[in-house]
Amino acid sequence: MSGATASSTRLGQLLRSYHDAAASFSWKDREWRLDARHPVETVCHNDLTPWNTVFQAGLPVAFIDWDAAAPGPRAWDLGFVAWRWVPFWRDEKCEAHGLQTGVREKARRFQLLLDAYGITPEIGIMQAGIERVRQMQQHMRNLAAAGSAWEMELASRGVLDEGMLEVAWMEDHAMDLIQRPRG
Repeated sequence: MSGATASSTRLGQLLRSYHDAAASFSWKDREWRLDARHPVETVCHNDLTPWNTVFQAGLPVAFIDWDAAAPGPRAWDLGFVAWRWVPFWRDEKCEAHGLQTGVREKARRFQLLLDAYGITPEIGIMQAGIERVRQMQQHMRNLAAAGSAWEMELASRGVLDEGMLEVAWMEDHAMDLIQRPRG
């Protein structure tokens, strides 16, 4: 099993294990930094990125940085995870980061993640991911407009514009990404 395959598989298993455990957490009558997203199925992390993950021997073993956790549907985290980890980036950005390109390769990696999680790809996961990334981008733009130094820096470097290009890429390729890759 290649490193990327093992990492995608372990990530899917780890996320499923977390979501299953968090599904029994009593979330009502608690304060959350983010609003609950319906239908509530679990407590979503809402920011599962490689930099919010602990690795051991190159594999994800734990998640950190829980300040954005809030009740929501599993697809909310799954779509966000796919955006950051598959990743659902334009080919030019993938090339710049030394990652494989092409929709077929990204669909294959998405399938590995979801197989390990125990579900099949569906358009609802893509839609949730697109909506979550849009929401995050708007939140960051609002912070930049309010004078937050970090978000202003990201905006000046084009990071927020890049995020919207990635949303457009996901919208353009959503149906292809949920198809099981052939041979």
